[in-house]
Amino acid sequence: MISAANSPPLVASFVEPMLGSTAWGVKQGHGSLLTFEFGPPKLEINEQISRSRRFAYVRGQWHLWIYCCHWKIIQGGEQLAWSEDDEKTIARATAMLNGQNLIEINVGPDDGRSMFSFDLGGYLETWPYAGDATEEQWMIYNETDVLSLNASGLFALNPSDASADMVCWGVSK
Repeated sequence: MISAANSPPLVASFVEPMLGSTAWGVKQGHGSLLTFEFGPPKLEINEQISRSRRFAYVRGQWHLWIYCCHWKIIQGGEQLAWSEDDEKTIARATAMLNGQNLIEINVGPDDGRSMFSFDLGGYLETWPYAGDATEEQWMIYNETDVLSLNASGLFALNPSDASADMVCWGVSK
């Protein structure tokens, strides 16, 4: 396993300021997607008005999006939920991570597993779906950039407004 401390310099410098931050707004999105906010809250307003609507939402300084992968949440050594559980089970598990400080992110060099470790004994473990090695497992957004990890273990660090065809993979583990 590698941690932010011994990962590629670009990855480490991106993740390091996030460590120690409190997770908040932890919730299930569509299907098995999870979202986490970290750092001070900030109101974001989408100025692109669509059908007479303006979108406003609260985001953290960092936003973690668990995307195309399996995952499980562990607290105190006990698995509370995994990506295929029902919404109620997942809601209870995400509530346990809400308020915990992120202390480490480890990425497995051989199996594509990632472990997000929290200070009160919580863990979020992710691993690839079988199939497409290019699928993004998770993304961490800050105010300007996004760090992504795909199922083959490659990182990408790009501007957060880059289109999918502009993403540059290759910052490897």
